[in-house]
Amino acid sequence: MSRSIRICSYLALPLIYLLVNVKLAQIGESFPITVVTFLPLLLLLYVDKINLKKLMIALGIGAGLTLFNYIFGTSLNAGKYVTSTLLFIYLVIIIGMVWSIRFKQVSPHNHAKILRFFYLAVGFIVLLAALEMAQIILTGGSSLMEMISKYLIYSNSYVLNFIKFGGKRTTALYFEPAFFALALISIWLCIKQFGIKTPKTDAMILAGIVLSGSFSGVMTFILFYLLEWAFQYLNKDAIRKRLPLAIISLTAFMVGLVFAFPYIATRLGDLGTEGSSSYYRIIGPLVMVGYSLTNIDGMVRFGSLYEYVASFGIFNGADVGKTIDNGLYLLIIYFSWFAVILTAWYLFKVGRMTINAFGNNRNFGVQLYLFTPVSLFFTGSIFSPEYAFLIVCPFIFRKALNITKN
Repeated sequence: MSRSIRICSYLALPLIYLLVNVKLAQIGESFPITVVTFLPLLLLLYVDKINLKKLMIALGIGAGLTLFNYIFGTSLNAGKYVTSTLLFIYLVIIIGMVWSIRFKQVSPHNHAKILRFFYLAVGFIVLLAALEMAQIILTGGSSLMEMISKYLIYSNSYVLNFIKFGGKRTTALYFEPAFFALALISIWLCIKQFGIKTPKTDAMILAGIVLSGSFSGVMTFILFYLLEWAFQYLNKDAIRKRLPLAIISLTAFMVGLVFAFPYIATRLGDLGTEGSSSYYRIIGPLVMVGYSLTNIDGMVRFGSLYEYVASFGIFNGADVGKTIDNGLYLLIIYFSWFAVILTAWYLFKVGRMTINAFGNNRNFGVQLYLFTPVSLFFTGSIFSPEYAFLIVCPFIFRKALNITKN
């Protein structure tokens, strides 16, 4: 009896991907309530044992960073400081819990049930995106996207405006294309933790990412697949035994890359076009990042981001942008060189893992740990519970499936 209850609790995770951006309620102007707002409580369903030492270390690091930001950051909007700080602390709690919890183990005979729920979630999301794209192509707009937008945590009006001017991007059940792609990659990594080949699901997820129009999503998927090819075939035993298969798979990948090249070239060209989403996400904010790293008053306190970004006058489309759509840049603006040092340390650890993964990248382990820093380039909403869920869910399954020690 207890075993069935345990499995039912894990079945909830694939379903949450369908609801992660659905707004249940609203506190104030900038704090939407979703099902993942209660993620710390949800995690308690899966606890077998918790390492209090690890949890205290995580909370201590979070408290130290919060104090550092308060002491050295410049306040431009004291009214939003508390809300922004609470969001950061909430993120620290979620990450700390996932790191310190030993999760209840999933029995092998229940793997198929959980995977079935993931397949259904992927099918529904991608089908919805395909319907949105069909409507965009046929009518030049998307009433379906407008209807869904009413129930989401944030409006996707800027995407709808983009479509009116001839753009073709979809959001499915999410508030922006990049978050849509991020959700699909997160689901993909959850599925990969089960250690099985799923070519049909892989193709469906790639199709969804392409429908989103997220350049970050497409490039991340290409990177992760190239890594897996390298880990499988670039070692002495594999080259000797499976050279023909390696050549065939690489050839198939290169053919696909040729077809995708016009899109990739266009999006790379957008990096130099002021006002484009790619420019606003990657190139435009570099002036803020440089200022934060080279000036004593360049770091801002929590809650003051809108005013800080607006002061630089960087255009996002036809309007001056007030947000940072790049999580790494956001961390640097809030924590200056601390963010750079911590990111470099983490990437060094992943680099060592990568070197040791040739021939033994168990269940896409390198891609999973690389997903965290790569995901920072998808969105600036990295302090939100919604973003936290996408990051930690694959780790939950990795630990619950006993792939690594808890």
